[in-house]
This record gives sequence, C-alpha cells and structure tokens, in this order.
Amino acid sequence: MSMKPNDYNTTYSTVIDDNASLQQFYLLTNELSRIRKVRFTDKLDEADSIEWNFKYRGHPLSLNYNIYTGVTLSPQNSKDVKVVMELAGKLKSKTAHQ
Repeated sequence: MSMKPNDYNTTYSTVIDDNASLQQFYLLTNELSRIRKVRFTDKLDEADSIEWNFKYRGHPLSLNYNIYTGVTLSPQNSKDVKVVMELAGKLKSKTAHQ
C-alpha cells in the first residue's frame, strides 16, 4: 500500500502563551464563552493537559493547555487555519494585558 499526501492528518497549532498557567487557560475559556459567545462541546482534562473543543463562527476549534507548552489554539480541520490565526490574535492581546 502506498501513502498519499492526504493520508496524513496534519494539525496546526498556534501558541497563545507558551508560559501560561492553568489559571490563564481558564481566563481564556471565560473570555471565549462570555465575550465571544462560544459554547464548549467537549472537554478532555488530564493530569498534564486539557483540551476543550468548541465552534467559533461555525468552525470547530480546540483550546489546549499543557504544563510544558502553555496554551495553544488548533483547528479540528486544516481548512480552518485562517480562523485560528484570527482568533489567536484576539486571545493573545488578552493575555498580554493580564
């Protein structure tokens, strides 16, 4: 069996804050739910990482926290990279003011 380029599932993550604490992750989730009006659809909480899935303007995204890498934002579909970049810019400005 030969592999084609589209056989790979590549995800792109944008770093919101590579030094973020768990408290900062929860502040960002509050920002998303309160101001951006998103509803989190799935939550995976583990000892060293958290992944919360949501839809932003109809695009499925994931906000991730990891004790080693900080907070990142990822699309669930590679076609939504532009939406991630847009929202990441807004969230980065929030972390800069905290």
